[in-house]
Amino acid sequence: MKTGLFIVIAFVLWLVYSPPVYGQQAKTARHIENKQPEKPVVEITASENRIKVTNAPAGSKLEVYSVVGIKVKEIEMKHASGEYTVDIAKGYYIVRIGEVVRKVAIR
Repeated sequence: MKTGLFIVIAFVLWLVYSPPVYGQQAKTARHIENKQPEKPVVEITASENRIKVTNAPAGSKLEVYSVVGIKVKEIEMKHASGEYTVDIAKGYYIVRIGEVVRKVAIR
């Protein structure tokens, strides 16, 4: 009986006198994100036999791959935005400009 009472009193004293623990949000991750400059989003669209590109890095390559991964066309881009004619068969293709990859349909 004395042991049980002692355990209960010790537990209550521990709850009352234990130091509080406060949580904080990690500010370093948000701080790092704000310092990184935002890159413009590269947009790739296709209509008929033309591929339209906007906000691409100047001097990059427009690479067109078949759905099985075979490169069928490569165009050197001289401007950040432009429309390029591709003479390839109708179907689905994968277009890559630097790190940006999109699936397009040539109709």
